[in-house]
Amino acid sequence: MTRKLYDEDARLLHFSGTVLSCEYEEKKHCYAVILDQTAFFPEEGGQMPDHGMLAGQEVLDVRLKKDPETFEETILHLLKQPLAPGTQAEGQIDWAHRFDQMQQHSGEHIISGLVNRYYQYHNVGFHLGAEEVTLDFDGTLSLEQLRAIEKEANEAVKANFPVQVSFPDAKTLAALDYRSKIELKGAVRIVEFPGYDICACCAPHVERTGEIGLIKITNVQSHRGGVRVNILCGDRAIADYTRKQDSISSISVQLSAKPDKTAEAVSRLRQENVRLKEQICTLQAALMQEKLSALPSPADSRHAILFADELDAIAARNTANQLADTYEGFGFMLVGDDEKGYRYVIASRHLDCRELSASLRKVFSAKGGGSGEMIQGTIQTTGKELTAWIQNM
Repeated sequence: MTRKLYDEDARLLHFSGTVLSCEYEEKKHCYAVILDQTAFFPEEGGQMPDHGMLAGQEVLDVRLKKDPETFEETILHLLKQPLAPGTQAEGQIDWAHRFDQMQQHSGEHIISGLVNRYYQYHNVGFHLGAEEVTLDFDGTLSLEQLRAIEKEANEAVKANFPVQVSFPDAKTLAALDYRSKIELKGAVRIVEFPGYDICACCAPHVERTGEIGLIKITNVQSHRGGVRVNILCGDRAIADYTRKQDSISSISVQLSAKPDKTAEAVSRLRQENVRLKEQICTLQAALMQEKLSALPSPADSRHAILFADELDAIAARNTANQLADTYEGFGFMLVGDDEKGYRYVIASRHLDCRELSASLRKVFSAKGGGSGEMIQGTIQTTGKELTAWIQNM
């Protein structure tokens, strides 16, 4: 059983351990090293493993292995090169990564504890990744409710009280009211944020709540009958604020609006965009009508073809349908130019467009498809070549 030094001191960064075994893992193409003791926290409980060096090598991964019969736990350190059993190995923990994990996980405990206190919801899912932290609760919460939770959570940070870690005996544990109270084999590690949360947890935590720095809820969405909440703590929260501040400042300059008025400016811009799109659609429709009136009459031509530099998808389909209603053959609507290629919409009331689609793929390597009455897609050719091919159909 590996002695977990991180349980005894979350700030222990340097340690020495005796190599108990070293086995090659074929699938991972690396060596799994077991030490008699380690400060490396493995991937467990939704949290990423520690980063660092062991015997001068980068630790690729740290995994927990449990014996199903004895429930003893050993920790595997994955390395590129083997270490000889019986030798001493010096370990070095990446403190920046460890402290980041501690900030996020400790913030999660305070949020989960408060949600449980006020709404009796349980944290049924927790993921602490390299960029995001998610908490899944088995009940619904509004953004307003979570903002109140966030405010109180940051009061806990400002209070800067000590975090308590213990391994209660069986009798004490049975009488203790704590989150994650499920049947666990072996010693149960209890982490308490007095007045806010008490929970069974295996991970390293901050010594005092002030070290969390800041707790920020960044998103909430419905998830499996409850909600998924995204949070960021400490340095991650500050970095997120800086990114968003830079983004808002850039938008503010581009819209000539004060930073706190950018949402209103964007709303006005969207309304103006809708108005301009409507105006463009009206002008496009008028232009298409003018082009339609200039086409040869149905008596002189079986097929009809129209070209446009720009045309929205709805207008292109409407125009193709108008051509199909007027001409006995195919109505071709081509949008684009010879250099970039064309989007096509082709319709017919009397012929099978799918057969035409097959011919276009064969002759021009066109892409697309559709029904017997209408096909759509893209084609890379010149208007002159396509017009000549249509005229010879």
